[in-house]
Amino acid sequence: MKRDVFPPSIVNLLLSEGQRFTDRGRVRQALASGVIPIVGSARSAKTTAAYCMIEYVIQHTDRPVILESFPDVVLKEGIPKHWRGRVTNTPFNDIALVDEPAVWLVDDTGTSFNSRDSMSSNSKTLAKVAGVLSHFGGGMTVIFTSQLLSGVDVSFMRYTTLAPIIRFIDPNVIGQERREWIGQAKHAQHELRSVCQDPMCRDYFFSLSDNLLVKSPFPAWLDKTKIDPRTADLLSRPMRYHTAQKKAEMIGQAKPKKKKQKGDDDQ
Repeated sequence: MKRDVFPPSIVNLLLSEGQRFTDRGRVRQALASGVIPIVGSARSAKTTAAYCMIEYVIQHTDRPVILESFPDVVLKEGIPKHWRGRVTNTPFNDIALVDEPAVWLVDDTGTSFNSRDSMSSNSKTLAKVAGVLSHFGGGMTVIFTSQLLSGVDVSFMRYTTLAPIIRFIDPNVIGQERREWIGQAKHAQHELRSVCQDPMCRDYFFSLSDNLLVKSPFPAWLDKTKIDPRTADLLSRPMRYHTAQKKAEMIGQAKPKKKKQKGDDDQ
């Protein structure tokens, strides 16, 4: 994947700290710490865009990658072979245990970090960590996907560098976006409709920080016509492959099972 496939605001957060890149003719050093929100309705290729960013990280850096709480089967059977050994599925709640400048993918953030679920364990962690990402592991980047920013705890968008990208948002729901984002979201939709051939506008995305339309990159290993259908589904809808217990936990219908502590069997 070419170094210039993403706009400067995205490259700034994906490359390793201090790596050089070009921004409108000027050479800059990457910050490598912040949040990249990918916003769009269901089936607008949000997760695909995130995978393309991870591919960029794999190819151009030595940063570790964390697919937050992805099912084990996705890591074993879904991800491409050249990712293996670089990718784990550490829960976000364990971020303090990660002492490396990781790039996190938190998919379907509205489920795990819902703005109406401020007392959940995940949301508490998020609220405390959002402003100090640059301190954890020497600097971390979080990529997250959400159907609307209004559904995500606002802590994810405070006290840190943001580089949001917008995909297709259903016109019937865009009015529910946060007041401070709705104007930009509507502008992005207008720009996407001006160039996209795909009805779901998956051929481009709009980078808010760069005020720029970007042609969507697409690695060959993501082409559903060339890979096994189950592999494609593992990548496209990873949360589908959680156990029933885990799915119930994600939507608050079940409490997480307590982790077994050392010595429990002796009691």
